[in-house]
Amino acid sequence: MENKEEKFIQKLSILFLIIVFLFGAIFIKHLFMGVINREAYVAEIGSQLDFGAISIKAERGEIVDRDNTPLSLSKDTWELDINPSKLSEEDKKSKLSKIPEIVGIDEEKFYSLLHNQSVYVRISTSLDNEQKNALRSLNIQNGIAITPTKKRVYPYNSLASNIVGFIGTDEQGLSGIEYKFNNYLKGIDGSLYFPSNSSKPILPGYSTFAIDPQKGNTVQLTIDINIQYQIEKNLIETIQETNAKSGVVIVMNPKTGEILGMASYPNFNPNNLAEINNNNVINRAIQINYEPGSVLKPIIAAAALEEETLHTDDDFYCNGYINVKNRVLHCWQTHGEEHGLNEIMRNSCDVAFVEIGLNLGKTKLYNYLTKFGFGKSTNIELPGEEKGILTDVENVGKVELATMSFGQGIAVTPIQLITAFSAIANGGIEMKPTIIKKITDHKNNVIYNFSPTAKKTVLSPKVANEVMTALKEVVSDKGVPQAKIEGYAIAGKTGTAQKPSQDGGYSDTKLIYSFCGIVPANDPEVVILTIIEETEKPSYSLYIAAPLFQKIASFIIKYLRIPH
Repeated sequence: MENKEEKFIQKLSILFLIIVFLFGAIFIKHLFMGVINREAYVAEIGSQLDFGAISIKAERGEIVDRDNTPLSLSKDTWELDINPSKLSEEDKKSKLSKIPEIVGIDEEKFYSLLHNQSVYVRISTSLDNEQKNALRSLNIQNGIAITPTKKRVYPYNSLASNIVGFIGTDEQGLSGIEYKFNNYLKGIDGSLYFPSNSSKPILPGYSTFAIDPQKGNTVQLTIDINIQYQIEKNLIETIQETNAKSGVVIVMNPKTGEILGMASYPNFNPNNLAEINNNNVINRAIQINYEPGSVLKPIIAAAALEEETLHTDDDFYCNGYINVKNRVLHCWQTHGEEHGLNEIMRNSCDVAFVEIGLNLGKTKLYNYLTKFGFGKSTNIELPGEEKGILTDVENVGKVELATMSFGQGIAVTPIQLITAFSAIANGGIEMKPTIIKKITDHKNNVIYNFSPTAKKTVLSPKVANEVMTALKEVVSDKGVPQAKIEGYAIAGKTGTAQKPSQDGGYSDTKLIYSFCGIVPANDPEVVILTIIEETEKPSYSLYIAAPLFQKIASFIIKYLRIPH
């Protein structure tokens, strides 16, 4: 009995050892093939392998105002795709017709998207949870895909749209900051990698791994959303009241170059791509060239004062016109005797400024125009900036020099003009205009931080002060009282410019009205430029652009708590 038990135990032990040996051999083989000699193993069976990768979309970074109020961000939504060829006949008859109402799409458009399609068609990328649940409650088994996604949204709709811009269906920026800083905003996509073959989903010893997506950077602008709202509101009201064609408002800090607000109208709603066109997508603050008219006269005066061809106490006489090389140039009004710079600036006398320009000469005038930045871009961080138009100095004769001296025959951009006025307000030092305050990455590390940049000194402090004194005289009871603000000294200048006509002359009805004002004149905190183009009835800037300035300046004084 004992011998039989002993023999049984011996046989069982031998069997156990055999099993252990076999499993050990199998383990060692797979260890060798899958780990130690992986490359040779993969090469041997490479034809059977399918190395897969799934892209993980990165979330686009935000665009925010100077106080981190979001102007553009990505929101969690749901995407609906339908493949009509995979739908059952029953679903087509009883359930498909319910989808347009749930999604909020025109029924005719919905069916036109699906017509004769045998692949998945994107119906919407902006469904909320309620819409997603309603679709799933239809219980359509095949041919419908509802997947989580991100949608770019603009919380304030058209507000600051010409600055912020918009993105296309491929999530690439197409205008504004979205375009200019696309590489900063778009982030870095992640990936999920996995090797597999037809019979085994994962190669032994070769684990699936992922590279996480990296969210795009946050771009912080210098604009203040409250100032932006007010200037757009007042601009649109003025355009509607006067039946004007378009308009621009810019608010700049002359000491730093920061843009606190920039309005361009017509504008658009970036949440509705269908309404965007070539006219409303333009940012007129930087993308139009226009003849400024009399609002350029402070620049002419500054140049002449600096070159000492003009003195603040020089006298002039205006009989309503002046002859220049057999050409009669008319002033807008006959002023008679005029005493000193303050009076001719207040009267905006064309005759006086023609004399100033001719005495200065074209070479010196051009030196100062280019010194102030006309004829070249300011390099503000927005796409599509125009340079203005300066005729080659060699082609400028006496008549051309005379008309340029009152702002005709030269084209500028609004951003150039306010930058020049800001230099006068800043004691002759021109600051680089900027609309970017800071850029931070997804971990809130600072990539770029704004610091004020002085481009150059364009005027001596003495001349800058003399021009400022003349501009304060403009905003007075005898000048432009429409721009006055009780308790504050305001400096500014109007400009009513005729638009060139098709016959080569200038139109008497198509006018551009400008006012550039400095608040307060004794210690400037903001410079405000208002421009209105082509009102229904011809008028003057003191009745169009100056009142618009006054509304905006009154708000900003209270909002920023600017002292007297």
